[in-house]
Parts: sequence; C-alpha cells; structure tokens
Amino acid sequence: MASSHLKRIVAPKTWPILRKTTKFVTRPKPNGQSLERTLPVVVIMRELLAMVQTAQQAKTILRTVPVTVNGKRIYDTDSAVGFMDLLVINGNAFRVMITTGNTLSVIPAKDQIILQKIVGKTSVAKGKTQINCSSGRTLIVTKDEYKTGDSIALTQNKITAHYPLGKGACVLLTGGSHIGKVGHVDEIDGQMITITAEGQSFTTAKRHAYVVGTQKPAIALT
Repeated sequence: MASSHLKRIVAPKTWPILRKTTKFVTRPKPNGQSLERTLPVVVIMRELLAMVQTAQQAKTILRTVPVTVNGKRIYDTDSAVGFMDLLVINGNAFRVMITTGNTLSVIPAKDQIILQKIVGKTSVAKGKTQINCSSGRTLIVTKDEYKTGDSIALTQNKITAHYPLGKGACVLLTGGSHIGKVGHVDEIDGQMITITAEGQSFTTAKRHAYVVGTQKPAIALT
C-alpha cells in the first residue's frame, strides 16, 4: 500500500508547492489520473488558495461545509482533485489547469462546467456503450455518437454538450513542447495533429489535444 505522504523534495514537479518548508506533503488518493496531474485538496486549500493554514483547519471545513469534486461530496484532506476537475468549496468553484510551464494551477470556474475528455469506449449489454473519461468517471450512453478524443460537458452526470476532436476544434495542449497552449486544429493525420496557436502552426501527438470548445473555449482557461 502506498504511503499517505510524499517527501516534498520529490513530489511531482508539476505541483506548485514550496519544497523546503516541511519534510512531507499529503499524497492524494488514486482518482484515475496520474500523480503528476493530481493534487490533494488540502494542498489546494492551504498552499494555493490560502484558505487555511493547517490540515486540521482544512479537515474542519471539509466536515462542516459542502465541498465537491465533479459534483461528488468529499470529506477527506487527501481527496484528489485532478486536471480539469471542478472543485466547489461552499459555493465557490475552481478548476485545476496546466500551465505552459508544465505546472498545475487552480483558477476560478464561474461557469461550473465539468469538461471531460473521452479516453476510451467499451460496448456493454443491450447495445449500449460505456464512455471512459479522463477523470476516471464512466458513463453509459444508448446512442454511440462519441469518439475517443472528443470532449463532453457534464451537468449532474448528464451530457449537456459534445465537442468533437476535428478540424477547427479549439484545443488545450496537455503534453509535448507546446504544453498549456490553446489553439485550433488544422489537420489530423493518424496519431499526429497540426495546431495553430498564438500565430504559430506546429504538429504534435494527437493524444496531447484536449478539446475545450469549438470556435472558442467553452470554459475559462485562466
């Protein structure tokens, strides 16, 4: 079983934390995303939002006011909040993002949209399809109109919008040398994709493209 803590000095470089304050930092529970793309809620509350000074204060808030991740109530300080997850603390919404410096950030999310990338699909009983999302969430749909690489917007566990990965789609790059940039798809050729971002056209791996809208982002990215 993995330890409930990490040494700060060896915590993922994507974590925007001080390395030489205390020896250890909380390890988040597994949530379907990699450790590099996940933060424990206590770190967000204490070190990024400065809402509390201690883990005990964070624990008190978690037990006394509604705190949710993607609509699900959480109670533990090691609850995980991953990339693109929607964290709501007593009505105030935040989203975990990735910067051009390949570090995680937490930004206000006034739209409160849960935007998920489809990372896989599986056929299940009665002709239905299971959609596997980037956050680890799964959904069962009766109409298979979604493709791996597309994104969907969710409200109360129901799909409210569909953003296909195709020419013209607005995407956020989550890996490669252009990580954190936002642009539009020019062309898809097999597992490679050509993007125009900030007036520059370049090719990168298709897996790095996270669709965030059509002509413009459907959510706030900064």
